[in-house]
Amino acid sequence: MRTIAIPHPNFQVFLGRFRGNVIPFALTAFLVFLVIIPLARLLMSSFQSGHPALPEGWTLQNYVAAYTMPLFYQALGTTIIISAVGTFLTLAIAIMFAWLIERTDMPLRNLAWALILIPMAIPGVLFALGWALLLAPKTGALNLILRSVLGALGFQLTEGPLNIYSMGGLIFLDGLRGVTTVFLMVVGAFRMMDPTMEEAARVAKADGRGAFFQVTLPALMPAVLTAAIYSFISSMESFEGPLAIGLPGGIFVLSTLIYFTTRLQAPLDYGLGAVFGTVYMVLMLFLLAWYRRVVRYSERFSTITGKGFRPRVISIGKWRYAALGMFVVYFLVTVGAPFIILLWASLLPSYRIPSFEALSLVSLSNYIQVFSMPQVGSVIWNTLLLMVISATATMLMAFYVSWVIVRTELRGRGVLDAVTFFPHAVPGIVIALALMMAYLSPPLKYLGIYGTLWILAMGFIVSYIAFATRLMNSAIIQVQKELEHAAYVCGATASRTLLAITLPLLFPAFAAGWVWVAVHALRGFSIPLMLSSKSNEVFAVFLWDYWDRGLVSTASALGVLLIVVLIPLTLVMRHFIVRVSAQER
Repeated sequence: MRTIAIPHPNFQVFLGRFRGNVIPFALTAFLVFLVIIPLARLLMSSFQSGHPALPEGWTLQNYVAAYTMPLFYQALGTTIIISAVGTFLTLAIAIMFAWLIERTDMPLRNLAWALILIPMAIPGVLFALGWALLLAPKTGALNLILRSVLGALGFQLTEGPLNIYSMGGLIFLDGLRGVTTVFLMVVGAFRMMDPTMEEAARVAKADGRGAFFQVTLPALMPAVLTAAIYSFISSMESFEGPLAIGLPGGIFVLSTLIYFTTRLQAPLDYGLGAVFGTVYMVLMLFLLAWYRRVVRYSERFSTITGKGFRPRVISIGKWRYAALGMFVVYFLVTVGAPFIILLWASLLPSYRIPSFEALSLVSLSNYIQVFSMPQVGSVIWNTLLLMVISATATMLMAFYVSWVIVRTELRGRGVLDAVTFFPHAVPGIVIALALMMAYLSPPLKYLGIYGTLWILAMGFIVSYIAFATRLMNSAIIQVQKELEHAAYVCGATASRTLLAITLPLLFPAFAAGWVWVAVHALRGFSIPLMLSSKSNEVFAVFLWDYWDRGLVSTASALGVLLIVVLIPLTLVMRHFIVRVSAQER
């Protein structure tokens, strides 16, 4: 008698769910493939010698070489110092502006809310290059002004007094670059905090400063600490500033050490670069675990009650215009000064120090030259196509994966949630290195993806999926399950229900995430620089190539064009952020 195998009931249930949810499960599997395979290949490469396409065998020599290299410890220490001091500076500025804009009567607060997003429209590499033109020791425009002032006072200097190519310069750039992100993380907490505790402090005769430091700030400490850890993680993975400012000054951080080892030095050492990438990733994982722990217990400090309340606007009296003046200075330093010097350089045939004599050389010839370049059309097409593919694929994948995490009861949802958040701990330079290792070596090299736009898109998807899933997780929780259940009762499949009902309801959050990813893909630098070739060159890499060859005016023209495109996108993002905030309230 033949025995018939009866499928296990749990397997039948799983199979039935899979048939009705092919798209969510397929995209989830693809995401796991995108994240896990390259990082596993990076770990393998750290134990191999030779080129990834033709490994020469297994070895521990890469780790021995890394751990006996003084430059590695120097780069690690420099990375931590810059990140720690830069994070402190970022927090101080972001918290001050969040309080001024949300809780005080500072003039033009709504305009300041919009303008504080504009620094996000200036790519990190352009921010660094702009300040290189302003604070280069010998030729920096601001240094020339300072030397003339000091010379009139009897202090004669041949260079300086400020030097952007230094640790102080890197801390200055790092501290300012992260303000917008941290502001967005803490401004909601200032807006939604129950003001009764502050009012009680004032009844107890506490002045405004005492109430802020003894009541407001401690009550918001979980949000502040979360933003601080996030900012520290972002600073640890910074690449543009250290590349443009650190390397010319002989200062290495971990990200530039990886780039130098695998792209610049002769001979290239992929195994050593893989070790640096692995150590970098493990270090960031510890920071990520700390971040998640802080977020998990932050609800203990909730201050919003069930009753309605309206945060009281605090009058700062004679300091109102001084506060506005501080914001204007910040905006000029982060946007005005670097943009103006890049615009000036872009109007000259070759860079000259700003002067009345140089005004006679001003023209639009660099812009005419840019648009007459034979390769600029393909570069712009590559950039726009990469932006659309990355943003659309990331948000669709995040939408479906978040639905699986939030709505289903499948085992392993927690693991899937961890997998999607894990890339947040992996710096962009390490993601690019992992993809390089994976798609240069068998069997993935036979797919022919390396050197195409697809590998850049994969890098951006992995890099931004953590943010996208956090956003969609929160949005899906806001939608009641009954709406989806009604569609199921009418015979709709899960995929059709998600596209026809759930996604339209979540459109503001989806659109905000799409624009955020699009802006970051358009200005993305570390991943394209590591994975670029003639066939997949994008705008940021095209710009850097001209700067690296000393063609400052042409690179500046390209940079100005990029900023002009990014500013409207950033303002559109604010529109959707406001809509998402209104829905959550």
